[in-house]
Parts: sequence; structure tokens; C-alpha cells
Amino acid sequence: MDRFTGTIEKINSLMSAHCKSTSLILDTAVQDLIEGGGKRLRPLVLILAGRFGEYNEEKLLSMATGIELLHMATLVHDDIIDEARLRRGRITAQEKFGNDVAVFVGDYLLTRSYSLFIDNLSQHSLLKLNKVVKMVCIGEIRQYEEKYNLDLSLLDYFKRIRRKTALLFAISSYIGAYEAGVRGKNLYHLYKFSLEMGMAFQIQDDLLDFIGKEDRTGKENNQDLTAGIYTLPLILLLRNEKYGQKTREVLEKKDLTIEDIALIQEMIRESGVLDLSRGYAERFVERARKNLAFLPDNVAKKDIEFILNLQVQRQK
Repeated sequence: MDRFTGTIEKINSLMSAHCKSTSLILDTAVQDLIEGGGKRLRPLVLILAGRFGEYNEEKLLSMATGIELLHMATLVHDDIIDEARLRRGRITAQEKFGNDVAVFVGDYLLTRSYSLFIDNLSQHSLLKLNKVVKMVCIGEIRQYEEKYNLDLSLLDYFKRIRRKTALLFAISSYIGAYEAGVRGKNLYHLYKFSLEMGMAFQIQDDLLDFIGKEDRTGKENNQDLTAGIYTLPLILLLRNEKYGQKTREVLEKKDLTIEDIALIQEMIRESGVLDLSRGYAERFVERARKNLAFLPDNVAKKDIEFILNLQVQRQK
């Protein structure tokens, strides 16, 4: 991602400046999140989509900063619900300051993101964005409702990750392009490209929860498994002819021991569900490529394709 370093540094600086407050706790928590890194994929997608139209760097950077602050707000709230200890290799706000303060941090980030949206988005884009934020919330609630559900279908899973992850990628691309004057088929294909890429991104994220190296992902492994959030590898394992019944017996206990987790990990490795999961991710990547092919050839297209190529192979 070195080719985007300059842009990411500008976004980080804008986030710091825009979130400056009179509260030491707020400033510390926000700065921890910013310095914790992250790929900044959503703001990058927004900016690159905008480069298919009339490019206004200042406006695009402001919108991109808003999108990243919105994303950060959802991460803070996620960490509260999941009782996560680490995020991007750093202690989470809820672990450091407690749940009460973390809620306020997430809410503060949300208000700061919307102040940027109000200043930079048309009413059309604001309405589109609000619909997506609503769907993200529904996706998170559905995930909570589906905890420990051993009969979760593939369709249920794909609906969940579309709402909670892919739609935010898609709206990032959409508002970046729309506010830059992109219309018609180019707008449609940019939206669809980012939606499909977001699906692949979340599948890879779910794979890394099982097989990622914690020093690279910055998160503890098996968080979803222990929280009763069953993702693609586990859904496929539950349907595996050889390992499905044993997996069900282990998961029915809910409170998993270290030995239970090790057994699930072993069955995941031996069953071939990791390759099957990667296959689903690659299908979404191919769908993204098909939409990309319809877009005009320019530097932005090469950059957005570069981001796509990183997704299925990424290790963090």
C-alpha cells in the first residue's frame, strides 16, 4: 500500500484535526485509533471512485475522512459488544477506559463524521448514506440475534456480511463518484465493484480469525468462534459429511475450552473448508473484476484494481 502513503497521511491528519476536543480522554482514545493504523480502504475507494469524475481533492479528502470516522465508530461499538481486548494490535477503548467511555467515543466519532458529510454531501448522497448506515446497524443486530445458531445458512451469512461490511465499501465508492459528477453505467459499476470487493474482504477477514497470525492481524484469533458468531469456515464445517456432527457436538456446549477450540481448528484444517471459503471469496473477486472491466481505463482504475488484488491474499 506504499503507493497510497501520502493520501493516507492526509486522511490521518484531517481526522486528528477534525476530532480535536477539550476532553483528554476523547483525544487520547481517538488518537489511539488513528495511530493504530488500518488500511484505510474505504476512504481510498471513495477517493479513487471520485477520480473517475471531476476531481476535487479537498472535497474528496473531507468525504473520505468522514467515511473513515464512521467506520471507526462502528469498530468501537463492535469492540464493546464483542468485549474485544485488542484492535490493530492496540488495547481497545473499551478495555482501556471501560464500556461507558467507549460508547461516548463511538458516538463522538459518529457526530464528527456527520459534520463532514453535511458540509460536503448533496442531499441525494446523504439519503443514500443514511440508508446504508441503517442497514449496517441491522446487520450487526442480525449477527447478535444469530449467535450460537448451528443451522445458519450460507444465504444468512452472505446477507449478514453484505449489510455489516460490503455496503459500507459500496457507499464509499458511490458517494465519491456521485459527488464528482459520475453518473449512469460508470456509477453503477463502481458501486457494484466495491460491493463485491467488500464481500471478498469480509470472507478473508473471517478466514484470518482462524488462521491469521496475531502479530500481523492485530487481533486475537478465534474471537468470533468463542463469541458464538459462526462465519463461513464454520458454517461449511457444520455441513461437512465427516466432521459436521462432531463440530455440532462441540459447539453445543457454547462455553468452549482451549481443547475445544484446538479441536475445531484441527477439523477446519483437515476438512478442506478453508479452500472452499477461499473459493467463495474468489468468486466475489471475479464479480468485482467484471464490473471493473466496464470502467474507462485511467490511473484510478489501475489503483482500484491494485487494491482488489491485495484482498484475497492479505494476511492482516
